[in-house]
Amino acid sequence: MKLQYFGDSYDIVKKSLLLWLSDFGPWAAHPMFTHEVTDSEADAFSTFLGVPLVSTEVLSAKTNRSAYLAACGDCRSVFLDPDTGVRLRSENGKSVSEFVFGEEVVDIAGLRPKGLVLTFDKSLARGSEETQIGRKLAHFAKRGLYGFAYVSHVSFMAIGLSQPIVSAARAELLRRSALPPNRIVDTPPNTALHPSPLERS
Repeated sequence: MKLQYFGDSYDIVKKSLLLWLSDFGPWAAHPMFTHEVTDSEADAFSTFLGVPLVSTEVLSAKTNRSAYLAACGDCRSVFLDPDTGVRLRSENGKSVSEFVFGEEVVDIAGLRPKGLVLTFDKSLARGSEETQIGRKLAHFAKRGLYGFAYVSHVSFMAIGLSQPIVSAARAELLRRSALPPNRIVDTPPNTALHPSPLERS
């Protein structure tokens, strides 16, 4: 998260999603700041989102990432706000601080059997957002996690261990937001979150 962009359209979506999914909290946010912020700046961002921040520490290429993300603590649900998004394979380099990695999401979600992990992700090529986010959801599904994504000019994934909780969160998001269902991509296969009539009977 870079506070120079605070208040842009991405932030409006972040705030809206946290509001629509508020019943699946309490929520906290790890802003994954990549620059120093003052207490007043952090407080303003927290107030805007409507959830507490678990850390205001700066993420850099030299950061001990395990310790850094451990700040998520034991809150039921957590919002991760990397600069760019979710990269499935971890790597080194200058851009490492711009991402949360796939195994980190798996670890954080694994500590929250009754909660969700919501992640900001704009690391998708324009025109193939749905395909790429579907691949990420498939990656998490292979690791025992359910999920869905809101797909637009910027996308967000909601990941969780519990199929009923993730399914309920998806339904609640659609109900409260009145978004068209085609904006939501589900864990493949689609029936993972929506059993067939035969399975429901």
